[in-house]
Amino acid sequence: MNYFYKVTKNNKTMDKCSTHLSRRFLNNLRTIKFQNNDISVYLKFTYSDGLKNEGIYNNKQELFQAFEAFREEE
Repeated sequence: MNYFYKVTKNNKTMDKCSTHLSRRFLNNLRTIKFQNNDISVYLKFTYSDGLKNEGIYNNKQELFQAFEAFREEE
């Protein structure tokens, strides 16, 4: 499984991360600060069979709910 996120603010990329390690990815997700309403996070999970789950999130609660829903049991 591959994990990817991209943080955008005012249509400019502020940060991005791509990895296959869930612990590293989760630690990077925790560093995102949703202080302003103009920050959005594009989250994409690519599974070993080629299927994808993706979405755009504007708050931390929705982002972590999606992370838990998309993540496979390891």
